[in-house]
Amino acid sequence: MNILKEKRLEKNMTLEDVGNLVGVGKSTVRKWENGMIENMGRDKIVAISKALGISPLDILGMSENDLPQSTIEAIYNQLEKPRQVKVYNFAERQLQEQDNAPKVVQLPIIEDDKEIEILSGHESAAGFAILGDDSNMTSTVMKASKVPNGADEVVEIKGNSMEPLIMNGEQVFIRHQPSVENGEIAIVAIIDDGITCKKVYYDDAEGTVTLESVNDDYEDMVFPVEDIRIIGKVLGK
Repeated sequence: MNILKEKRLEKNMTLEDVGNLVGVGKSTVRKWENGMIENMGRDKIVAISKALGISPLDILGMSENDLPQSTIEAIYNQLEKPRQVKVYNFAERQLQEQDNAPKVVQLPIIEDDKEIEILSGHESAAGFAILGDDSNMTSTVMKASKVPNGADEVVEIKGNSMEPLIMNGEQVFIRHQPSVENGEIAIVAIIDDGITCKKVYYDDAEGTVTLESVNDDYEDMVFPVEDIRIIGKVLGK
């Protein structure tokens, strides 16, 4: 017996009862029960499955194993295990970055725009780290409306590893803090190496920190956590 008719009879429903719930005539329901479902619309399949309390897959004579895989899942399943791990880690990072993405807030226009002093002098590489120290730090006077709330310093970025997000020669504002969340962009000092601007990811199990560029031409940089010092979080440009 066709599953549609079987379930209808179990529920003591007439052809007309089902038709009224789905929005079709009883003759159409009869055709479906006789196996003529080729031209059955998706909305009708969903409606009758709800009316009879069955799965749409049961109407189509399919199981979950018969469902086609999405393109990305099919590709993933063809990868060797080490490559699957890389894909998974990348996807996880993208999700963390999305969840932690700062919300853009439009600052109000300040009619009486005061000038404030903000530290400057650091240069940070978007690429290979560059040597730097605090001996040449100075103060720069800027309009308050141009400075993100909480910013302590303006830093000039050298190199293209963070392009197109941060272009070579652009200045970014940072807030001095000793740590950032996974996926956040920071100015980072690499012990005995230099200063760089990168996305930061911690691996507590391995005790390492991965510094990731936006530009795909650059490989990830991985260091023991003790070799890294966070100078500050990038707040904006």
